[in-house]
Amino acid sequence: MTGTFPKNVQDGIAKVSGTDGPPSTAQDAPEANAGAAGAEGDYAVAYTAQTGLIKYAPMQTPPGTKITADKMTPRYPTSKVQIAKTFLPTPKQTTTMTASQTRTHPQSRPFSAPPAEMPQDDMQKFLRRWRD
Repeated sequence: MTGTFPKNVQDGIAKVSGTDGPPSTAQDAPEANAGAAGAEGDYAVAYTAQTGLIKYAPMQTPPGTKITADKMTPRYPTSKVQIAKTFLPTPKQTTTMTASQTRTHPQSRPFSAPPAEMPQDDMQKFLRRWRD
């Protein structure tokens, strides 16, 4: 690919300094410019009780290592649902931030099984193909 940029583009590139970008122009609300990760306290507030442009959800509960239950029971109580009878207003929430995973993974161990032995001649290679 060959070509050149027009003069006005070359002049614009020459004026660029730094990588911070233009200043923010968000004028929706003061909380629109809240930190991306959010404070730890933001995740402690119930999801349905949050009212800002950004909602914070807790981390999903990691699965257990053993199955001990013999019957299914709900983890949380059911909630009352209200069916909309008219059009609802446009939601004001812009995004949901989810807490990052904090659980630790078990330490890995080297695989201690010896490697399979290699066939010595062509007949052994042929017979190994059919061995189950």
